[in-house]
Amino acid sequence: MIPYLDVGEFHLLGVRFHTFGLLVAIGVLLSHHVAGRRAKEVGLGPASTVDRLVLMVYTGGFVGGHMLDSVFYHPDVLRQDWRELFMIHHGLSSFGGIVGANVAGLAYLAVKRLDPWPYIDLCAYAFPFGWLFGRAGCAVVHDHPGRLTTSPLGVQFPGGARFDLGLVEFALPPLLIALVGVVGRRTRRPGVVAGALAVTYAAMRFPLDFLRATDLGPESDPRYAGLTPAQWACIAMLTLGAWMLSRTPRESAQA
Repeated sequence: MIPYLDVGEFHLLGVRFHTFGLLVAIGVLLSHHVAGRRAKEVGLGPASTVDRLVLMVYTGGFVGGHMLDSVFYHPDVLRQDWRELFMIHHGLSSFGGIVGANVAGLAYLAVKRLDPWPYIDLCAYAFPFGWLFGRAGCAVVHDHPGRLTTSPLGVQFPGGARFDLGLVEFALPPLLIALVGVVGRRTRRPGVVAGALAVTYAAMRFPLDFLRATDLGPESDPRYAGLTPAQWACIAMLTLGAWMLSRTPRESAQA
């Protein structure tokens, strides 16, 4: 069994750091750096446009992540106090963040009248680099407890060994980084990097959510028709990703 380590915060030179927030901040900075470097490689610019797009994407991601978390994961809390919808510091949904980031990014590109596809691929290329540190944050604070298990991959939570879904998914970003690196080198067809990432992540994430806890009362993820909100989002993402992959060869052939 993997020991349960409580490293939610630490002190350094008299300053208290929240580990989750620190890791997320590192992920934001790293993905911004990767996006800027990738933009130079593929000839997207100017740099100020990429910087503003990244800012919009992350702003939309944090806002949308909390709003959709409130609506789908904590509807009872939201019904008691509608202001919970705007309490961003109370928690985020990963897929809510993805939705919010896409909405904000596409809105910015529409206002600037820019071709969205190269920038969609740019953000998809940078995404798993930041996701690596985001999931590391989830792993260290143990905020995604899974089902009870006797597996050696279980974490010795207080009250019994469980899968730690943050830790489990922490293994996925390195695979996604390799994926976008390979796809990004082999083709410049618009939408392929994003489509490949969407299909792959959705296919890997969907079965993992069956490992989420069902016995923790309000702390368990809600189910809708037997599936978690993330699993329904995986179905949508897989469909969207497949559409992106199917459309790009035809458009390239017509160009």
